[in-house]
Amino acid sequence: MKNLTALLFLMSLCSLHLVFSAPTSFDHKISCCPGTTKMRLPVNNIVGYSLTSRDCPIKAIVFEMKTKKKFCVDPTAGWVKNHMKAVDQKNNATVSLQTSHPQQ
Repeated sequence: MKNLTALLFLMSLCSLHLVFSAPTSFDHKISCCPGTTKMRLPVNNIVGYSLTSRDCPIKAIVFEMKTKKKFCVDPTAGWVKNHMKAVDQKNNATVSLQTSHPQQ
């Protein structure tokens, strides 16, 4: 009886280890949008963007705001491409400033 109890305990520990060691990164999941917003987002509050997976039924651009909120927008809306370019330029300017002025 003690052997059976010890075996069950050991198996429980092993299964817990497997469950908690599974990858939980957001990158491993397909991120799809349930819909898109028609609201025009302020470009100054956008810190980044990504495209939804091609496996998603709704194609969208996901803008990430300074507040960490994410908004799905229609990639065919006229203002979206301009906002993406502005974010790219802002992010490239930040990267070039960081590399051209190393801290001493």
